[in-house]
Amino acid sequence: MANIYTKHLRWENILVDVYEKQAENRDQFTSEEVETLIEVGALLSSDLRVEELVEILMEQAALLVGAETGLLWLAGEQRQMTPMASYGLDGDAVGLLLKQFASNIDSVTVRGKPIVVTTGSREGSGLLENVGYALNYTVSSMVLLPLVSKGSRLGCLQLINKPDGSQFGNRDLRLCATFASQVAVIIDNRILFDKQEKLMISLIRALSSALDARDPYTKGHSERVSQLALLIAEKIEMEQEQQELLQQAALLHDVGKIGIRDSVLLDTGPLDEEKWQIMKSHPVIGAQIIQQIQPKSVMEKIYDGVMYHQEKYDGSGYPCGLRGKEIPLVARIIAIADAFDAITSDRPYRKGKSPREALEEIRKCAGKHFDPQLAEVFLAIMSR
Repeated sequence: MANIYTKHLRWENILVDVYEKQAENRDQFTSEEVETLIEVGALLSSDLRVEELVEILMEQAALLVGAETGLLWLAGEQRQMTPMASYGLDGDAVGLLLKQFASNIDSVTVRGKPIVVTTGSREGSGLLENVGYALNYTVSSMVLLPLVSKGSRLGCLQLINKPDGSQFGNRDLRLCATFASQVAVIIDNRILFDKQEKLMISLIRALSSALDARDPYTKGHSERVSQLALLIAEKIEMEQEQQELLQQAALLHDVGKIGIRDSVLLDTGPLDEEKWQIMKSHPVIGAQIIQQIQPKSVMEKIYDGVMYHQEKYDGSGYPCGLRGKEIPLVARIIAIADAFDAITSDRPYRKGKSPREALEEIRKCAGKHFDPQLAEVFLAIMSR
């Protein structure tokens, strides 16, 4: 946390220097404008998704120059332009703009140069009429700013009309261009991060499948645990992002067993004390494995579920002997789902118990092995 905070302060100080120098050499950006630019730059360290980021950036852009409405367009995989965020527009208007204006946006993006379009400009009448037709009102002024980062054309920022009827000028264009350069970097970084995240999820499923292939007696166990854990998460109204992280942690909760030798992992009988101690090392091994996977900022959020899912509410679990609420919520949820699936699954040395018997066992262990409140939630879900 300290490193993130320090990085944020350093980035903010750099932005202050940059924008103050720009203010000296141009038409004097106001202190409010500089402050807005700094706030936007700070989003570089944000972990918001692209969809959330573009909504914030679109609103900030419109407020920065006093635009009445606006759109933030992003290029898709086939280079087609799609409106990803809007300000002051309803869905119908956005749809009409997509139909009427996407080719113009694509042209501006390809040219890579920001422009101000007014009724008196060379490009003016046609472009403004197209936009006005879609919006069903007169458009007198518009700013179009290509979003370019590292040579890649990411999209375009479109700002439309000033409420007081005045037109956008060169000062607005310079201010917006400064803003757009930051927006492009932020979006580019976030798109790259999202690609890493998708790759990470594929890797998680591959690791889970590898474990299933190694130990056929637990095939499908991690997938079932993830689904059961999500039932609990939904019932307690866990935030959607946290549910996704829980699902990934549940898929990986036993990944450390990859590091357990076959003579222990595939033993067809109850484990003796020596083998049991080896088996108990799997949460630590799993935590070490996921610490090597990128992006680390996401894997750190999965860490708790992998490391602590064998902890027990009364402190008798492993590897750390945590008790009660010392055990992270994600691990407390996985512990219940893991136990239910383990109890109901066949093993070489025993037949799996019925769901009714498994639920009774969880009921008996509530407050001892399991969080009593979460156990009650799970029992209610499974008893329906």
